[in-house]
Amino acid sequence: MNPGAEPTPGPRPWPGPEALRGPVDRFFFGTEAWVMPASLERLIGRSDSGIEGASVDPAALRRAVARALPPRRLSADMLTRDLRGRLALLPRSDWQRLGLCLSVLPFCGHILRSMDGHFRRAVRQGLDEASLASLDAQDLAGGRVEFLLGPGAWRTPERVVAGGVRAALEQACLWPDPVRERFLLQFGPDELTLPPSVAGLNVQWLEIACKASLADHPWLWS
Repeated sequence: MNPGAEPTPGPRPWPGPEALRGPVDRFFFGTEAWVMPASLERLIGRSDSGIEGASVDPAALRRAVARALPPRRLSADMLTRDLRGRLALLPRSDWQRLGLCLSVLPFCGHILRSMDGHFRRAVRQGLDEASLASLDAQDLAGGRVEFLLGPGAWRTPERVVAGGVRAALEQACLWPDPVRERFLLQFGPDELTLPPSVAGLNVQWLEIACKASLADHPWLWS
């Protein structure tokens, strides 16, 4: 080694808990696995996306996302410093479960005793018994989070789920634009245009819902 040469810098240390490395890498660089091409085309225009056709090449999709939303606009700190930032790393399926859970918050304390058959069917299909019992133990949420959609909404639970996701994005997860724009690419172009299902969400209720529906994700709180 040349004694006068500057030392070669080593790899930058990972800035957060090791359990977060995989979710962060997926969000930054694994976009071909979760981005909906139709949503990307809505964002940047079909002619500019370079991903036209029924079968989208994963590498082309990844490059198109990187051009439209460069990773350099993001920082690991945006996504790892607290619960709200880490929630952006969740895949669509987890957000659907969380969206349902958020929509159920106004009914805490009497979920399992509800007489509404459509409501019971929706919550039992989307959440397990442990999650429902955890929510029912949180009767302090009842009366503070308001359900906005009316009882007939439970006939179409997918609309309630989407409304829960939208409520979280509008009321509790106020992410920087680079995070929000990338996150939204995992939902259909019109999927989150439905009205929010609840009002009154804050970080406390968000955490209650996360611990009930995402108990198998300890990295959200680690």
